[in-house]
Formats: sequence, structure tokens, C-alpha cells
Amino acid sequence: MILQPASNTFLLLLFIIISLIRIQALNNILSELNKRLLISTNFLYSNHTDRLYNYEAKYLRDMAPMSLMILTETFNSTQLQYNLGATNKLFVILGDEKPPYEMFKSLDLQFQEAEYVIIIENPVDITQDTRWLDFVRYLWQQGYVHLLFYTSYDKKLYHKIIFPQLRIEETIIEAYIKLRGAFQNLYGYPVRVAAYNNAPRTMIYVNSMGRRIFAGFYMRFIRAFLAARNASFVPILTPSDSPGNCTLALQNERVDLCADALAANPSAFSLTHGFRVATANVLVTHAKPLHSYRYLTAPFKLDVWLCLATYVSLVVSFLSLIHWLKTGRWDFSRHLLEVFSSLLYSGFHLKRLQGKARYILFFVLFIAGFVYSTEYLGLLKSLLISEVFEKQINTFEALVESNITLLMDPYDKILFAKYNMPKILWSIVETVPFKTLLEHRNRFDQDYAYILFSDRMALYDYAQQFLKHPKLLRIPIDFGFLYSGIPMRKRWFLKHHLDRAWYWAFESGLTRKLALDADYEAVRVGYLDFLITEHQEAQPLGLDYFVMPTIALALGYSLALVSFVIEMTAWRISEFLGCQRRRQVAREASMEMGTSSEGGDVDVD
Repeated sequence: MILQPASNTFLLLLFIIISLIRIQALNNILSELNKRLLISTNFLYSNHTDRLYNYEAKYLRDMAPMSLMILTETFNSTQLQYNLGATNKLFVILGDEKPPYEMFKSLDLQFQEAEYVIIIENPVDITQDTRWLDFVRYLWQQGYVHLLFYTSYDKKLYHKIIFPQLRIEETIIEAYIKLRGAFQNLYGYPVRVAAYNNAPRTMIYVNSMGRRIFAGFYMRFIRAFLAARNASFVPILTPSDSPGNCTLALQNERVDLCADALAANPSAFSLTHGFRVATANVLVTHAKPLHSYRYLTAPFKLDVWLCLATYVSLVVSFLSLIHWLKTGRWDFSRHLLEVFSSLLYSGFHLKRLQGKARYILFFVLFIAGFVYSTEYLGLLKSLLISEVFEKQINTFEALVESNITLLMDPYDKILFAKYNMPKILWSIVETVPFKTLLEHRNRFDQDYAYILFSDRMALYDYAQQFLKHPKLLRIPIDFGFLYSGIPMRKRWFLKHHLDRAWYWAFESGLTRKLALDADYEAVRVGYLDFLITEHQEAQPLGLDYFVMPTIALALGYSLALVSFVIEMTAWRISEFLGCQRRRQVAREASMEMGTSSEGGDVDVD
């Protein structure tokens, strides 16, 4: 009779101790996860209110202070991730006999990097139960890989193993942290990669041994990433080389990722985090060499030529006026020749002028001719022994005025319509198929302009490095600022691993080496050819070199002819006016003589 109460008390104390141990075990697990994973926010989820109350009574009262948010079956995961971020989050899910499919469906592929702890209260052999194994496979296929199971009835912790065979095993928190999301060995798991030609990012060619090679900046990196994790590289060829086929394949989940760099499109695919800004530039033709006949006017600008023409007109008119005042005759052509002789510094005399005016005007013409001839002939000689080009197109306004068409494929047209291409350029845009764009761009067709991002621009600069004057130059105005990255399927379980690997490659300088190797490989395999080197050597004269002196002679003779015609016309007019004047004088004289004889007649007998 005395032992019965003692036995009941002992059993009660034993139950309390076991309960405290269980509570302490779960609290230690959550606290360790918060500490090691630097959790910023904890979420407690259950679709039954009574379970939340029981969990609060059992665990929350003895748990260390932490940031906690309680979720029910109705919550907006997109708004939640937008407000709180997607990283460093821990979800505690109060489960039951059935796996919580509804909760993960409500997440809508959000919080894939978060940690999930599912608490199972009812006894179940989780390592053998196919319901939970299928649930783990489902989460893995949805991209949720950080998963723990805690069985409260025996205070055990379990984690999942995907490769080489899906299974659930018992673990401890320390061991789990070391292996969390590692995926170091995928045992040949096939990874589908969209493959097409988009040099220097991705290329496909056949080598000398007849093997198909998948190369390029991003393709080499992706293949190295998969090889390091013992995954199988499975190339999926797209219908064409346009990046738009990559987007379509990711949306249809026919591939896991593309070996390319695309702008963000959250509705279609996930993207590695951008760590540098990609900018676009317009590639236009290099300024054309100046035609030889334009060398005559090249040394001076238009305003200088206008000043010179004004000077010649005023001086010639002044000299002709002085000569007319002294001799009564105009001699425009001779004085024009004297002024031209002074400007060419070839000798002039002003013999038709006398007195002090001759010396004053001679001094004026000498100074002006010396300054002009020295500057003009010096600049002309420097132009003749060096190459001179027309004005380079360095602004969008100049590009539009030059009437050069800007070629663009449909994918880039959609992209730049979204990322604010300058409006002034849309007036000269012509949309062509991607293949047509490559045909013109890869042979450096100077009749068109092209838009390229910085990585592809470097390839075209590389191909022109041995040219003294590149065929295509960029307009130094950046636009289309955006963060680009490697596009991946939204449900792919390795996308966060590739994201970190890409960042480490950039931090170590590997991406720079990959870019240089890709440029070299693209030229080596013939995707883009080195242009013929321009050597600096003496060249025999052609007919083009005689165009300038021919024009100069024709211009001189034309001026002489015009001056001769003007003077002959003036002389004829003067002769005609003089003749008319003499006839008028003779007529008046005869009339006067007739009048005087009529009034003086006297009859004399």
C-alpha cells in the first residue's frame, strides 16, 4: 500500500524527465541551426491551430529568444520573400501522418535556399515509408534540398541522401552541417545543357579528329563545374543559334541550364547572381580615308576659307579701284593673279601701281601671303605624307545623320525594348533573322551598324588587333545597363551551387582567363577570322594621287577663264557704251552745226 504512491510518483517524474529531454533535444537542434547557418528569421507552420498551441506549450516557452513568425495555410510566399529576403531562413513544419505537400506548393518555388525541419509526432519508420521517400524525391525535383526530419516520439533527427540512391538516414546536427547541400559526387547524374553557337560564350565545332567540341566562355566553365561533381554533360542542340531558343527550352524544362549569359526573366528561368554590370555599345564603321581631291580644302576649316575668300575679294577690288582711278581702266584679272601669287608665296610685283600705295599694299600682301602659304603648305604636306580620315561617328546623332542601318535580331529587339535603348536609334533599326545578322557582322560589313555587349565586343576587338585601322569601332556611349548571368531551370537543384561557383571563379580571376581563351578559340576554329594585316610600307603611286593636282589645275584654268570672260564682257560692254556715247556726241554736234548755219545765212547782192 505504501509502494503504490511511490511508484506512481516515480513514473510521473520519469515521464517529465523524458519530455524535458525531448524538448531540450529539439530546442538544441533549432538553436544550433540558427547559430551555424546565421538564421535571420524562423517560420513556424501548421495548418491546424491546436497543434500550434501544443507546440507553444511544449517547445516555445523553453526556447532561446529568436526571430519567429507563425504561418498558417494561407500566406503569400512571394510577398514574404520580397519583404524578408530568401536567404538565412528556417522553416519549422508541424507535420502529421501525411507529408506536407500543400505547404511546399504554397511556396511556389520560393525560399529554395531555406532550411526545413519537419516535426513528426506519430510513430513511423521514416527510413522505409515510401510516402516520405516519394515526398523527398518530390522536394528534390522542386529544388528544395535542405531538409531535416525530427521524430518527437523518439527524439531522432534524420536527413536525406539523394545520390547514388535516394534514402533517409539518421544523423546528428554536427554531421548534417558538414554535409549540408554538398552534392560533391553525383555519380554520373545527367545534366542537360542547351548548346548552340553564340561566340564567345558558347560554340560548337568539329575538330581535326572529327569529334564535336562544345566550347566557349560559359560552356567551358559549366563543363568543368559538372566534371568536378562527377555529373554527366548532356548537350541539347537548339533549333537555331538565337538565345530565344534557350529561354523557350528552359520554360518547357527540356534543359537544366544554358551555356550563355542572359538578362533576368524571373517568369521563365532563374539566373546566377550578377556581379558586374553588362553594357552595350553600337559598333560602326571606321571613318573612311579622305579622298585625294579633298586634300585641297582639308588644311583649313570652312570659316577660314570664308575669311580668305573675303580677303581676296576685298584686296582685288581695292587694287582694281586704285588702278581705275589712276588709269581709267579696270584690270581685275591681273590683280587677282597678283593676289593669288602672294598667297602662294611665288612672287608678285604690283608694277601697275605707282607711288606710296604700291609699297603699302605690297607689304600687306607679303605678310598675308607669308602667313597663309606657310600654314597651308605645311599642313598640306603633313596630310600628304600621313593618312587622313573623314570625321569618325562618335554620337548617336551622327549615326542617324549618316543614314547607316542598325541591324538587330528579334531577340535583341525585345531585350532593348525592355532595357531602354536610346529612342533616337529606333529610327534606323532594321530587324533581320539571327543568321543574317551574323553573316554581316562576322565579315565586318561596314555598310551596317551593330549592337554588342562588352564580352562579345572584346571578341571583335581581338580579331582586329593586327589592323592599323580597325574596320569597326564602338561609339563611346554606354547604354542597356543590366546584370546578366547563367540562365537555369527554376526547379534545378544545383542552381545555387553553380551560383557560388560562378562567383568564386570571378573572384579568383578565372573568368578573365576563360574570356581570353574563348576569344582565341573562336578565331582559331574560324568562327571569326583575323583580318589581313595592314603593313606600313611604301606603295607605288596610282591614278588617285594625280586627282588632286588635276583638280588644282582645272580650278586655276577655270578661274582664269571666268576672269577672261568677265573682262571680255566688260570690255565689250565698255566698247558698246563708248560707241553709243560717241554716236550720241556726234549726233548732238551735227544738230548744233545745223542750227548755227541756219541762223547765220545772209543774202548779198
